[in-house]
Amino acid sequence: SLVEFFGTLSREWALECMKDLLLANLRGNLQIIVQVAKEYSEQLGVDGCIKIFEQFRSYEGLYFFLGSYLSSSEDPEIHFKYIEAAAKTGQIKEVERVTRESNFYDAEKTKNFLMEAKLPDARPLINVCDRFGFVPDLTHYLYTNNMLRYIEGYVQKVNPGNAPLVVGQLLDDECPEDFIKGLILSVRSLL
Repeated sequence: SLVEFFGTLSREWALECMKDLLLANLRGNLQIIVQVAKEYSEQLGVDGCIKIFEQFRSYEGLYFFLGSYLSSSEDPEIHFKYIEAAAKTGQIKEVERVTRESNFYDAEKTKNFLMEAKLPDARPLINVCDRFGFVPDLTHYLYTNNMLRYIEGYVQKVNPGNAPLVVGQLLDDECPEDFIKGLILSVRSLL
């Protein structure tokens, strides 16, 4: 089979074959390439495989390839690349899960990526910012992107103890007083 054939090749030649297969038919050959990459990643190098998927902008391939490494890896780059690939392939629930459960991604880099990605669901960003102390950044982002219901949800359900940080940022952002008053009243009994 093609998989056995790759096992006998040199690392560089195998990587070139992967590139050629992706060039010839990205969609049609993606499954076999992901299988090959998983099976021979020790010989081919995880970084080399990642670079090939990125070169072809195959975030789907990257998502499936890295998904098999996530639970056994403590490498922040693998965790970040997985979050990125999941976001770019629309796997928002997976992005939310990993940002909530993983202890190995670079928080600042992930926060910046999620802010740039402007996902329709802010829960992954909320996870990162709440876990790693970026609450003012989160509040500013949510306010300037008119995601006020997420601000309310954050202080009412996720972390009422951070309401003073949220209110402080909203004041800095010159948020209307009525919204701030309503927010304070909604969490008063929770504090």
